[in-house]
Amino acid sequence: MATYGAKALTRIAAASQSGFGTAASIGTATGEILFNDAVGTLDLGVTLDLGEDTSVGKRTAIQAGRVAITGKNPVVTLAEAPASLRTLPLVFDAIGATTSGTAAPYTWTWSPAQGDVDTPVFYSLLVGDGVQKYLVRDAVPTEVTLSADASGPMQAGITFGATTVSSSALAFPTAVPAQPVLAGRLLKLSTDTNFPDKTGTGATEYDHLLSFSLSITTGMAMVNALDASLTAATADFTQALDATLTMTVASNAAAIANGAWGITEQAEQRYIRIYGTTSDNYGVWILGSFVIESVTPISAEQDGLIVNEVTLRLAYDATSGKSLEVIVDSPLDVAP
Repeated sequence: MATYGAKALTRIAAASQSGFGTAASIGTATGEILFNDAVGTLDLGVTLDLGEDTSVGKRTAIQAGRVAITGKNPVVTLAEAPASLRTLPLVFDAIGATTSGTAAPYTWTWSPAQGDVDTPVFYSLLVGDGVQKYLVRDAVPTEVTLSADASGPMQAGITFGATTVSSSALAFPTAVPAQPVLAGRLLKLSTDTNFPDKTGTGATEYDHLLSFSLSITTGMAMVNALDASLTAATADFTQALDATLTMTVASNAAAIANGAWGITEQAEQRYIRIYGTTSDNYGVWILGSFVIESVTPISAEQDGLIVNEVTLRLAYDATSGKSLEVIVDSPLDVAP
């Protein structure tokens, strides 16, 4: 089997679809440009059966008339780049986020259902490399990463699964609205004794977080069926929601005094709240229930400090009935 068709992307516009199979309208006045300096790839996801094992008595193994396309599953991957708090909510809107507020900042809350699945919102993506443009239909996030350190803004990366890719003459949106970004140094960590809330009620502030990376597997995937089409029949939640949180914390007495990240705490539950706001009151809150998977003491040096690396896995909390919430306060009021 072979896969071909990767291209570097330099501009990506997005708009929500009215339903699966119906491309959204994207043009000079419709849609949103994702990320200020997005760089990514478009993989056409075409798989071929080359018939290399067929024996027809010829010296050349592959016979031109035997090759067949067996599936088309396009994937759009956006490498980590500074996260715009205007367009970051669209990623979570696609997998069930809700919005509230009557004036900016508008609050987008992704709190995935634990006893049922959320209804996805499919997006159309117009992607280009500066010369060629392609329209990607029925896109939905399958993986999302959020990360930050003290050297720059918070970063976000996304992988979208989709059904079709076609060459396009559509125009990109021309509006350039404000794209607030959040400096990594403005983010902070607190721990709680129960599932945390946005306000941090009862939380204990933790002053020794140097960096973090949160990788979310949304559980969404394309469904390939025997339905007379090489493209996916639909998309659905086919896997468990999962997330891995990796944190770098200072290795000193104060950092482990509350027993949060000691070398004997593996498998213990932790309620985590990572949050930060800009001077314009836009911000991000990552709220979750995790278990400590591993602690690597004295793992490296960073800015003259010896640091520990702590890895945590998302874990359902029976008391609150939750596992993860991501809240974004954004200037965007509605999805395009």
